[in-house]
Amino acid sequence: MKQFNKNAQAYDLVRGKITYPDTLYQSLAARTPGHDAALDIGCGNGVSTIRLKGAFAEVEGCDLGDALIERARHNYPDVTFSVSPAETFSPSRACDLVTSATSFYWMDRHAVLMNLKTWLKPGGLFCAYKYDFPLAYGPLRDYLEKELVLRWAAHRDPRLTQYDDTLELMQACPHLQQAQREVFANIIFLSAEDVALFFLSTSYVTRYIEQEGGEAYAHTFMEQVRSIGGDAPIAVNFDIHAFTAVNR
Repeated sequence: MKQFNKNAQAYDLVRGKITYPDTLYQSLAARTPGHDAALDIGCGNGVSTIRLKGAFAEVEGCDLGDALIERARHNYPDVTFSVSPAETFSPSRACDLVTSATSFYWMDRHAVLMNLKTWLKPGGLFCAYKYDFPLAYGPLRDYLEKELVLRWAAHRDPRLTQYDDTLELMQACPHLQQAQREVFANIIFLSAEDVALFFLSTSYVTRYIEQEGGEAYAHTFMEQVRSIGGDAPIAVNFDIHAFTAVNR
């Protein structure tokens, strides 16, 4: 998604704090046929890719955003990163695990699922995982939901709002089996500024600023979130929805 590439610095700062739960990676590593190689597609700044490093001997990531890959290479120099769309990427070797972290819905999902036949070893695992619209607990919740309805909703890509039929697409692939959907709890504590930066780095708020609100809105939004959120850490629900399938 090139929209994130425009905001690579802000994306890098805050997305490094939006961590995925250890239970997710432990579950994936326990279900792979081996631990030789893993690939993370749509890897962004590499924050999801590096989580695979401890369980797999070779890890690589790809993303079509060159600025994001530049940040990933800077942040994690011992991981191989490539600038490439997932649909046309060729991994260096067959993988035990292929992942896509909060990015699969931006891709040609059918094309990527077809690639898994050769990307994955027999018995290899694919996992596309994501969080939906994050829920901030406390007084910020009402403000953020109001902004979503009144300002941002019209700028949200339909792929973010429509029913996610990834499971059905997996089930329709003859080379994939054991397709399932799982949920992993993921509550993250952020400062008010981090919450504001997260939303300012999203595709829909970026579009709203570019097309309607202007840079003045970004400043006003940051000040409002700081004022309402206060100084105490804010609990934000980033529960993970994971779609997995095994290569025959």
